[in-house]
Amino acid sequence: MFEFNTLKEIPSYLNKSIFNDSFLNYIENGKYRSISSQKFVENIYKLSHAFSKVGVKKGTTVAIVSNSSPFWLMVDYALQDLGAISVPIFANIAEENFIYQLNNADIKYIYIASQDKYDQIKDNISSLKLVITHNVNCNNINSVDFFDFINEEAKKSMTSVLENDTATIIYTSGSTGTPKGVELSHKNILTQLRNTSKYFPLLNTDKALSFLPLAHIFERMVMSHYLTSGLSIYFADNIDNVGNLIKEVKPSIMTVVPRLLDKMSIKMHDKIQSYSPLKKFLGSLALSEADNKELETRTIFTPLFERLVYSKLLEALGGNMRFVICGGAPLSTKTERFFTNIGLNIYQGYGLTETSPVISANSPNNKKPFTCGKAFDNVEVMIAKDGELYTRGDCVMKTYHKDIEKTRDVLSAEGWFHTGDLASMDNEGYITINGRKKELFKTSTGKYISAIHIEELLTQNRWSDYAVIVADNKPFVSAIIFLDSVVMKNYAVRKNLKYSDLSDLYNTKKVKDLIAKVIKRANKHLNYEEKVKKYHIGIDEPSIENLMLTPSMKVSRGGVYKKYEYIINSLYGEES
Repeated sequence: MFEFNTLKEIPSYLNKSIFNDSFLNYIENGKYRSISSQKFVENIYKLSHAFSKVGVKKGTTVAIVSNSSPFWLMVDYALQDLGAISVPIFANIAEENFIYQLNNADIKYIYIASQDKYDQIKDNISSLKLVITHNVNCNNINSVDFFDFINEEAKKSMTSVLENDTATIIYTSGSTGTPKGVELSHKNILTQLRNTSKYFPLLNTDKALSFLPLAHIFERMVMSHYLTSGLSIYFADNIDNVGNLIKEVKPSIMTVVPRLLDKMSIKMHDKIQSYSPLKKFLGSLALSEADNKELETRTIFTPLFERLVYSKLLEALGGNMRFVICGGAPLSTKTERFFTNIGLNIYQGYGLTETSPVISANSPNNKKPFTCGKAFDNVEVMIAKDGELYTRGDCVMKTYHKDIEKTRDVLSAEGWFHTGDLASMDNEGYITINGRKKELFKTSTGKYISAIHIEELLTQNRWSDYAVIVADNKPFVSAIIFLDSVVMKNYAVRKNLKYSDLSDLYNTKKVKDLIAKVIKRANKHLNYEEKVKKYHIGIDEPSIENLMLTPSMKVSRGGVYKKYEYIINSLYGEES
């Protein structure tokens, strides 16, 4: 299977080795439509031919602006066939970051499948050589519809592509700063694919539900594993529809971020409360055991709970789930314990865009709960004196695009990449991430505060969506709390609360008392210097558009600090 060394070779492999009529599945008019493995490859080579005719060649950068879909993959692999460089851009990215990435990557060609984004940036792309639109009403004279563009002979490119050639530039902003273009080579990604197939062998009878963005390297790398394994892949049309699609598709594998599991856990706990008294009593006992029982232990009640409660909870995940791979952020001990105890196999991994992305992962053959697993093959890791994790190997990026200085800041002459994460490693090689180095704050009283730990405690409930800690060079810890507006509106209906807008709702005594209890509950688990003394409930929900979320859906600490500068200053009695 892995005789190939570049992404260009994958379509040829699929054409010879994979035969699946329901290979790629996407929703159109509310129903799934299927694309066979053979049609998928045919369309890749049609697009490759079309791109070559309009001037795309080896080294040309082409932007992909679209939600995840089979067409996203067709465009990407067509570009790989030509040795061109794909530049994925999140469809809901802030306009200023979008324009920066277009300019920084020297984009002259773009595939866009988002009407909202097109309407927002159509003037900025009017000077490009070609705009390929998909289900977009467009009036640019330099544009062509996707289905007209693909109307070519399927013709494989004869361009030679080498393993060290740049395959893609992925922009990552982290929690602060200007976006950085991470250049990843074919070798970077193929090394990951080899390791992933070894650690997570899949069956061609498996079904995968995909809802994480392909613009992020995590889902994109996993997608290559899905494709070369020949299984059926189902794309979600909307993250809010995932719960329904899980029941429809009944997947056997998914990749998730921790926040999704947190929310699922909360909903499962809430659902028990709606049962009849006897079922509620039994369910509460079962959930209490799942929340607190040591892993891999059984009580006299466990078989009963498995039959009457846990099996029903797993049906909410389709009832066919073999395992879930979790990445993108730390998975809380509480959530991992709960799902493991009800019978879901969760494998947590760790990595960054700059490492293509996986550095370490738990797997069916090697797992230690509450860790991020062991380093992948061909990946070296080292814990520096200050606790920062360093890594090197074939997965480490080539460079930051057009930024030698920032590359030198994180990549040593010996090839060690400085992750910026604080970590520990036990004598068996299992890695635990303890937080971001930049998010270990020192208060003005000289105490060190781990922001991530406190933020996790503040969001382990149904009410809080995000929390951002303020502590650096401050006399005490404060927090900006962002509530789940849908949950809060439902709460208002149940409690018959009258309000005009979210600001009005969040200022009601009941909501204030509710969040005060959230703070109090979190503070019980914190040392004195870590306790949250003051807080503010944010009205503006974090999003990529308002710069309070990164494209990979992590909270942008810098974005929140900037947006709430006045409020933060007022919490400390400071003038802005």
